[in-house]
Amino acid sequence: MDNNVIAMDDQPISATFFHEGKWLTSFVTPDALEVKKLFREITEETDSPEIKVKACHEWVATNIRYKQFISGRLWIEGRSSAQNDLWNTPSITKNVRIGNCANKAFLLASLLRNELGPDEVYCVLGNLYNGKAGGHAWCQVALNGCTYISDSTNPDVRPLVLASVADRYEAVHFFNDKTTFAVEGRTVLEPFTACYSTWLKDYLDMAYIEGRK
Repeated sequence: MDNNVIAMDDQPISATFFHEGKWLTSFVTPDALEVKKLFREITEETDSPEIKVKACHEWVATNIRYKQFISGRLWIEGRSSAQNDLWNTPSITKNVRIGNCANKAFLLASLLRNELGPDEVYCVLGNLYNGKAGGHAWCQVALNGCTYISDSTNPDVRPLVLASVADRYEAVHFFNDKTTFAVEGRTVLEPFTACYSTWLKDYLDMAYIEGRK
């Protein structure tokens, strides 16, 4: 992880139905029954941590169809809520078999947390410099003394790419089910207690941040 990574407040996210507030860390769910069951199914043939990581990446990359924006609508007793860029829980993503980069990263990180500790796997929200820079989500994995990027968006990408040579990836926020960090000075707005990247602000519960609820 970068030397200038510092602790960050957990962020209230409202990219959900009925603008239900969820903490950023709640999108990584290693203890969810569906996630634990899927991890066992994916990894039951091996004891090697590296092969388990690769198997989880392959499953998410090939079985969860990527779509840049996930739209959804939920009806409950005559009331409905629409979300044009929906952040689903890993269990829902596993069942509907479609996700954006964030949804796929949440599921992969949740699977990997069944094998690796909270200081060994993170979801990362940041920027991908591939042509025109844009917001992106991926996982970062510490394995065998090395740090890797594991991007499950495209099944053609290798499951583990050394972070030291992955120049196109610029990390801003690191998080898992236990903790959150940010790289100081990278597309982060002030005040830092309401820290977010420019593109991430569309997903935050601003009413909570601004003290209106």
